[in-house]
Amino acid sequence: MRLLVLTSNALRHKFVANTLARHADDTLVVSECQPSDEDRRGAGLSPRLQAHFRLRQETEQAWFTGHETFLSATLPILYRDVNLPSTCRVVEAFRPDLCVVFGASLIRLSLLSRLPAGRTVNLHLGLSPYARGSGTNFWPFVDGELEYVGATLLHLDEGVDTGPIIAHVRPGIRAGDTVHTAGCRVIAASAEALRREVRLVRTGQRLPQVPQWPVTNGRYYRDADFTEEVLARYLRHLEQEVVGRFLSRPETPLRLISLPLEEAEIPERRLEVSPS
Repeated sequence: MRLLVLTSNALRHKFVANTLARHADDTLVVSECQPSDEDRRGAGLSPRLQAHFRLRQETEQAWFTGHETFLSATLPILYRDVNLPSTCRVVEAFRPDLCVVFGASLIRLSLLSRLPAGRTVNLHLGLSPYARGSGTNFWPFVDGELEYVGATLLHLDEGVDTGPIIAHVRPGIRAGDTVHTAGCRVIAASAEALRREVRLVRTGQRLPQVPQWPVTNGRYYRDADFTEEVLARYLRHLEQEVVGRFLSRPETPLRLISLPLEEAEIPERRLEVSPS
């Protein structure tokens, strides 16, 4: 089975690509090379913002160590060059049986039309249709709605996290969690869920397709929404035991699509670094 991974170049992206590559016969990674969060947001970041991004990097290093490089054939490209004709030609020549998109820029029709129909999966770190866009596992900590922390496996379309749902992934919140530890747990569980999708394709099965349903409280987040003030609210909520309060109250029911296979246990790894 030939696997194509359209992704970026952070440690989390390499972890997911390497995890899936072990279960494919041939893998091609197309990696958009992006600067770090700190570099992308420019010089002059406040100490609080610097600490936030540094803690994210350190937490990912604790969870995903050993995946500092891609282990498969890799085409490195510039950020937002994924839709160029040169990239499209490489993808078309590879003839993938399954494509996984995680952390790449928006895929346009020129490339989407060359990807395997019904077997192009977008890993969205957030629960669609409730939350779309960027940073969707950060905002539940800001809003005190940790039931919305998770991921969605979607069939890729031309929209932003709008395709039919394959399954939701929600490994749960643990005492002492921050957005970084919870986020890494979601990524680890999502890699396991995607591995099962690889197995379905290998055995000739169709991936589930559940159209997204309308919700009254759907939210769309942009990078520009993340500000110093919002980060201060997040840190204040951690100090006010937002996680403990969430764990002590009855669970809020949400309509979610379960994985077609039994959920796996994700080993707990925790980095002891102050979030402030």
